[in-house]
Amino acid sequence: MPLMKYYIGLDVHSTTSTFAVVDENGQCVLRETVKTSEQSLVHVINKINGERHMTLEESSISQWLYIHLKDKVDRLLICNPTYIAKKQGAKTDFRDALHLAQELRTNHLQPVFHDTSHWMELRTSVSGYLDIVEEIVRFKNRLKALFRAEAINTDENSFYKNNLRVKELKNPSAKFVAEKLFNQIEFLESEKEKYKKLFDKNRKKYRPIRNLMTIPGISIIRANIIAALVCQPARFNNKHKFWGYCMLVRHLEESGGRIYGNKRFFGRRELRNVFIGAAENAMRLDGELRDKYESQRAKGIDHKDAKLNLAKQIAAIALCLLKNNDKYNENYGEHLKERKKLRLEFYNQTL
Repeated sequence: MPLMKYYIGLDVHSTTSTFAVVDENGQCVLRETVKTSEQSLVHVINKINGERHMTLEESSISQWLYIHLKDKVDRLLICNPTYIAKKQGAKTDFRDALHLAQELRTNHLQPVFHDTSHWMELRTSVSGYLDIVEEIVRFKNRLKALFRAEAINTDENSFYKNNLRVKELKNPSAKFVAEKLFNQIEFLESEKEKYKKLFDKNRKKYRPIRNLMTIPGISIIRANIIAALVCQPARFNNKHKFWGYCMLVRHLEESGGRIYGNKRFFGRRELRNVFIGAAENAMRLDGELRDKYESQRAKGIDHKDAKLNLAKQIAAIALCLLKNNDKYNENYGEHLKERKKLRLEFYNQTL
């Protein structure tokens, strides 16, 4: 006799977590709020006798929960909160958990990838690096705004490293703030260099990162970001799925035979920035990728679209290298065609 299926919705907070469990018919059979700790969560899960399917929203602690709970249930789905259907009525932890359980039962949730490999550890360091870069950009914008407010030119390349420029400001308060911003930028830049040293160690440690760096335009930082965010390349069935994840393609919004516009797929904007930046670098280097960009421009494709197409091509190459543990070369396209031909010949011989 098959086991009864139960669907567990878990609304997680840093201090408490609320369970709502429904059976196959959608009837709530258990509700409980416990302290957010491994022991307390597992204790509630063990009360459920049957096939256990569990879901919770993606959050800052979802990776920790995934590691500790994935072996305690038959299926654990970390869902994307962006795609959860909105519900009416007052918001409570129990109602949120119950809604998650019902959405899981009806298979309406969009999963977010989680893993237990070392690549997820690399994600943490990459996330820290990207946060520092974002803060540096924010401080630099604030600093430039102070000078622009007094019509002082800030176009030279060495502006952010020359804290003597503070003397040009007339406003005493602006001078004080600018001095602090220069110091903050200098400190954050020194911290960013520490991340670069860590990424260099990763290059020596992980072959996929070294392979990615053979692609023109992919630096050591970009290679670390790609490897960390992709984790398991096999989860992308083809390059089109990967382009969507990298936010390099858009889909049409259509209804009643009319097109209302287009919209990007939900994915990782960090990867979009990486591949667009790689395309900009590759356009300046001699080689096959630059030739393909120029051939598109010769066909009348504008710069923006040609650059995007080149970014998509670099993304497809990166995915292929990760899947096949290969290195890039100028004849990589021909290499793939030849290998595909050999595989088909081998397959036909085995029939």
